[in-house]
Amino acid sequence: MRARLFKVAYQMRLHRFGETQLDILARNLTFLAAAIILIQWLLRGRPALPAWHWLALGLILCVALGLIVLRIWAARAGYVVFTPQPHLAAPVPHKMAPEDKEAHFATGRFEVAEKHGYLADLTAYWRSFGTREHTVMAIQHASRFFLGSLPADQIGMWYIFFRPEDIEEVTPGVVAFGASRRPGLCVAYRNLPPEDAKKPRKPAREITYLAFESEAGRERVWADLIADA
Repeated sequence: MRARLFKVAYQMRLHRFGETQLDILARNLTFLAAAIILIQWLLRGRPALPAWHWLALGLILCVALGLIVLRIWAARAGYVVFTPQPHLAAPVPHKMAPEDKEAHFATGRFEVAEKHGYLADLTAYWRSFGTREHTVMAIQHASRFFLGSLPADQIGMWYIFFRPEDIEEVTPGVVAFGASRRPGLCVAYRNLPPEDAKKPRKPAREITYLAFESEAGRERVWADLIADA
């Protein structure tokens, strides 16, 4: 249930109607409906209202508050539900060749050129270069969700880069996003945030979730991640 709610929250945050995110639009419309009921009540001299009017007002406010809570809750969870599998034994470390790649679905903080943002469940490939720098190469396709569409600047290739020495922890588990549940890895690593003239750059702890169609795919990337430990 949580995974399905988180996916809806993600889609509503990602897609826009005009320039407004769908979750913010829905929240504003519910607050507007509540305000109209209250203003009408005040202009009429605050007469006694039928019980169902107050019930409708209460439900509208609950929906608005629920959208706010869901937005914060889902964002803090990274829009996925990750269930660790600490009982799984790590594979034998093995470095992937620079020309090799492994398909998966990636969730995390991506960047490209001067852009950066948090994206979930993107179709991606895992690669490790000759320098042993790891990369997640993902693509965001154009999409629609209800009345919203994906902004043009979100469409295209996105990347996550990190070096072996930046990795803090690799945890196997199950990654759930919406109705899908796949074998996965939770990779915690240190990352320098983008340049900001207002504050110095300090390494921040980032989390990337990698979900695979098969156990074999997970084992291959897991073995590559721990090969430099």
